[in-house]
Amino acid sequence: MPDPTHVDLPAGVRELCDAVVPPDRRQARLAQVRQLTVARPAGSLGRLDDAVLHVAGIRRTTRPEPLAGVVSVLAGDHGVAAHGTSRFRYGLTGRVLALINEGRAPVNRLAARVPARVETADLGLAEPVGDPRYRVAAGTADLCVRDAMTRAETELALANGARYAVERLAGSGMVGVGEIGVGNTTATSALAARLLGVPAAITVGAGSGVDDATVLRKRELIEMALARTAALPDDPLRLLAGLGGLEIAGNVGLILAAAADRRVIVLDGAITAVAALIAVRLCPAVREHLIAGHLSNEPVHRLLLAELCLKPLLSLEMRLGMASGAAMAMALLTGALDVVAATPDAVEAGLAPGAAEAAR
Repeated sequence: MPDPTHVDLPAGVRELCDAVVPPDRRQARLAQVRQLTVARPAGSLGRLDDAVLHVAGIRRTTRPEPLAGVVSVLAGDHGVAAHGTSRFRYGLTGRVLALINEGRAPVNRLAARVPARVETADLGLAEPVGDPRYRVAAGTADLCVRDAMTRAETELALANGARYAVERLAGSGMVGVGEIGVGNTTATSALAARLLGVPAAITVGAGSGVDDATVLRKRELIEMALARTAALPDDPLRLLAGLGGLEIAGNVGLILAAAADRRVIVLDGAITAVAALIAVRLCPAVREHLIAGHLSNEPVHRLLLAELCLKPLLSLEMRLGMASGAAMAMALLTGALDVVAATPDAVEAGLAPGAAEAAR
């Protein structure tokens, strides 16, 4: 693993990294002590109680409450999709993004249950959709034959993702991080294989639901990309440029900016997990701001979460994308925070040890 202090980072990225501080463990411990005084058994919500204490440390409070939420979906297309790696044709991502912007996609319904608003940005669609302020290019190059992005495009996408987090995700304490993009599971599998030092055979899955022959083709393409980039240094940004995507780079910036602003970051699937891993490689303190929303059925997702030392809140074999799993986890976490905030003091409720005897 590269030492982030020896990676040549753009000034803006270095500033974001410097602004990220670890959660306040003292506040988390005090929140845990407070659980001993309320009218329910301490830890009775199981891993949700652990998540609540995690939130307490991130937000620096002994009394965590439900947070204003926002679900983010960054979009980008991938040149490698020209090889037929997806069930969906190249360029179709724009229609999905338009559906989300119209409030008619599954993620809109799921976010409403949190409740959370949905924000989107086109970082690199084949055809532009919506707000053009964060757009970098019309998709990536074919990563099998040349770098997916130039270094300049990578840095711009990362900077635009951070700026988007500041401008469009303001007012939220909890951010669900998602994406859409035809070809992005292929890019993610390639990038993860290199970052984790594992063979392509164990990172490749069915993605959008392709057949076995297409999975084999994806593996061959990833092996080509890994051979092409074998001599590259273990620089996270250099590898991101060589094997990643514009929406992945945008989410790296978003995650760094959200962590710097002490927000709770709920990850969606494998594509957001690889963005989170790059953010952590750049700034290790980011890891403690992350919550894994769910475990998808992509093989590489499990590997990435293990590397990040994250346990998913949900494991439902989802592969819907567009931050759908993150939104479901946010609703669950919001419910837990509400329970913790609303449960009365045990003495007040007459449930403290000895309370019944004292009342006689």
